[in-house]
Amino acid sequence: MIAPAPPRLLFLDLRQQGDGAMPPVAGLEPISPSLGNNCNKATNALAVFVAIDGDAAYADWRKRLHPLCPRAFPHVILLAPYDPALARKVMADDAADCCAIDDLERMELIAARLERRRDPDSEDGREASEAMLYVRMQTAVDMLPSPLFMKDRNGRYIACNKAFEDYIGQSRDAILGATVFDVAPADLARIYARADQALMTQGGKQSYEAQVRYADGSYHDVIFYKSVFYAATGEADGISGTMLDISERKQLEKQLEIAASTDFLTGINNLRTFYELAGQEFRRFSRNGGDLSLVVIDLDHFKQTNDRLGHAAGDEALRLFVAAVQGSLRDQDIFARAGGDEFRLLLPGTDLTGAILVAERIRLAVARLQVSSPGGSVHLSISAGVCCCLPGDESLDAVIRRADAELYRAKAAGRNRVYSPQTPQ
Repeated sequence: MIAPAPPRLLFLDLRQQGDGAMPPVAGLEPISPSLGNNCNKATNALAVFVAIDGDAAYADWRKRLHPLCPRAFPHVILLAPYDPALARKVMADDAADCCAIDDLERMELIAARLERRRDPDSEDGREASEAMLYVRMQTAVDMLPSPLFMKDRNGRYIACNKAFEDYIGQSRDAILGATVFDVAPADLARIYARADQALMTQGGKQSYEAQVRYADGSYHDVIFYKSVFYAATGEADGISGTMLDISERKQLEKQLEIAASTDFLTGINNLRTFYELAGQEFRRFSRNGGDLSLVVIDLDHFKQTNDRLGHAAGDEALRLFVAAVQGSLRDQDIFARAGGDEFRLLLPGTDLTGAILVAERIRLAVARLQVSSPGGSVHLSISAGVCCCLPGDESLDAVIRRADAELYRAKAAGRNRVYSPQTPQ
């Protein structure tokens, strides 16, 4: 009886939580993790494909099983699931190769490369060498943490790495041959396509910021870095590119921008932002005329509230006051804290009579507010000065000075009132 041919490939399953399924690769024969006579089988085998599912399984292979095999005997590590960080560690520790356990095409190419070692001069050997060069390059780029991709001159994907698959949440099989309109929302795809077309026309390199829909459906801010590659004839043949996720940086920039433009306690505009926004309105008034009014507001006896009830109660009084004012504002109104208990309110398109009505509405709303603490409670009230911009005003500061003068008159008259140039002396 003729003995059966020795197994071409061995399969060693070290997964600790996997389902135990073996990849459907021709010539693959399972062996037991307990070893036994498996080392005799390995003598005539082409390689051992080792399935692992994490660091613990990897350590088991590295410490217990790998040292038992001859030095040059190839181990191919199959990751379930694929983990780029673990793949880098595996390749640094003397594995012949590494890929995802469900990447059957790559496993077959790895096997072809190993066959070449037995007959390097054959035609099959040369083809295997070329195929394995692709495998090794693909393995190398799969280990990179940044998403990488390549497109042909028609905008169809011809290559990508594992990070790109993971980022957009689609498999390589679905990506290759597709266009940006197949893998991204239409509005974003149009941005990418226009950028690609411009790059193919101009040549060279390109970078720009855009958004990408992530695998979980969320949108991330990224910078694209792309460059054209050329055919042997010298004409542009496609685009290679990568993405750098800058979502955290953009979020931090937004937070810093908000912090620089708003009052930390109340969340409304700070004085710097008031001058920027109100300055724009004042310049528009100076050019075009119309109505523009200003209200300056102080909380009455605010220092005594702080001294009697404590600063926490004072902070709460400011927040309650701001909420009451915001309930009376339009989107175009500009409300800001000038410092301490002083606030400014610019009312575009509002004449003096209308501004007085707004200020009175705010005064009545604030008069209903009460702040309490263990030290007692107080009802809030405000004093306000109102004026309108005049054609001869040369600056916003001139308007502010007139409104401040009316505010001081309101305080001198006993507080809890609104004064304007219409208020009798």
